[in-house]
Amino acid sequence: MVDRQTRVKLKKFRRTPGGRKSVHYSRSNKSCAECAVTGKKLHGMPGQGKSTVRKRAKSERRPSVKFGGILSSPARKELWESYALIQMGKIGHTDVPVKTRKFLSQLGTGKGVQVLR
Repeated sequence: MVDRQTRVKLKKFRRTPGGRKSVHYSRSNKSCAECAVTGKKLHGMPGQGKSTVRKRAKSERRPSVKFGGILSSPARKELWESYALIQMGKIGHTDVPVKTRKFLSQLGTGKGVQVLR
């Protein structure tokens, strides 16, 4: 019986330069990048393996906006709206959904949010 590691992988038969045949195992499906908040597929991101993506130019790897390659457009828009409302003092840090709170801290608003008036 084949061990579990190679049983789930895709099997390709290749001929080596020496003339003999060898088996190359690889993972079958490359997963697409997903939004950290909504779980939707991210647009503008290549759906390939890490080694293939690393060979591309930096501008081809992910969109060049804040949180590009991490959050989808609707989630990013909601994050910026929450950030603006916190800065104006209309809502508190605890009123923001839990999934987006950790991204707010990357924008510069921790628990001690300074309200600009």
